[in-house]
Amino acid sequence: MSIKLIAIDLDGTLLSGHSYINEVNAAAIRAAQQEGIIVSIATGRAHHNVREILHPTGLVTPVISSNGSVIHDEEAVHLYSLPLERQQAMEVLEWLENGEYYYQAHTSKGIYTISNGHQRLAVEVDRLLSTNPDPTLIKMLEAMQSHGAKVQMVRVSTYHDILDTADFYNILALSLDPDKLEAGRLHFAERDDMTMVVSGSHNFELEHKEASKGNALKHLSAHYGIPMEQTMAIGDNFNDVSMITMAGKGVAMGNAEPEVQAIADEVTRTNEEDGVAHAIYRALGMNVPL
Repeated sequence: MSIKLIAIDLDGTLLSGHSYINEVNAAAIRAAQQEGIIVSIATGRAHHNVREILHPTGLVTPVISSNGSVIHDEEAVHLYSLPLERQQAMEVLEWLENGEYYYQAHTSKGIYTISNGHQRLAVEVDRLLSTNPDPTLIKMLEAMQSHGAKVQMVRVSTYHDILDTADFYNILALSLDPDKLEAGRLHFAERDDMTMVVSGSHNFELEHKEASKGNALKHLSAHYGIPMEQTMAIGDNFNDVSMITMAGKGVAMGNAEPEVQAIADEVTRTNEEDGVAHAIYRALGMNVPL
């Protein structure tokens, strides 16, 4: 059965280490669209951030954002959302603030972050460097600071300053301290009233218990009248597992976590080797153009 809908993760998948969509991958997406295939981005990032990334390429796609909590169509029209209950979100943010975690709250009113968040990460790095003089820690902090500067966020002194009318789609927490990171993951993994996923080595993310990229792909496929058997999903991390397993064809990147590769139907090349393009052209029965 031919593929009619492709969902593609961004970080570690469609994006290279330079955080943009290169022309090889963009050309592959256009080739799929020319064949009548709907291509969607499926990411933990916020919707408006995805549009900023797509804009230089001229690509127009539906967007599954905030790890499946929100869906917009090609014209950026809101199709679906599944926010956390506000009380749940407040409890999460209170716990994170008390534990001095860096966080980003993706909401219907924008992305909120704690104003001294990067100082918190810097304190973690200083503490870790005192016992482990690893220069990669400084590079990771600089990378996080650079990424934060590129994403438009509202900085607040406390979560109480977040607008009462904001719907909470996703809350991302970051820590460079392995023990602190593990403590946060364990704390929220025990809750059955929300979903916790991991999308990177230093984070964990929280959303509605029924929100996932897989469920969002199912919702999007139904919107377009496409059977799930005719969908393909491409990803690299644990937050991509639901869509990789639920899609008719699940593809893991060559740089994907081993556990993600193990559950995929196919493993393509890495994100630095145009793995998305290779997977798309293979699905189209074409070779990657030289």
